[in-house]
Amino acid sequence: NISEVVECHFTTGKYDMFIKIYAKNNYHLLNIIHDRLQPLGVVRTETLISFHEALKRQISVTFN
Repeated sequence: NISEVVECHFTTGKYDMFIKIYAKNNYHLLNIIHDRLQPLGVVRTETLISFHEALKRQISVTFN
């Protein structure tokens, strides 16, 4: 259980998973990836840093 992980999605295509992490700075992010994710078997990562959330929308979905 890694408290900084707030979302985890299994994906199709080039990547197996998308993991959203909240880190206080780049060193903290490095620590999470290197010391806490890699021991779980994560072999390779690609990091994207969001500078600003321009839109956040929640929708209601109904399934029959």
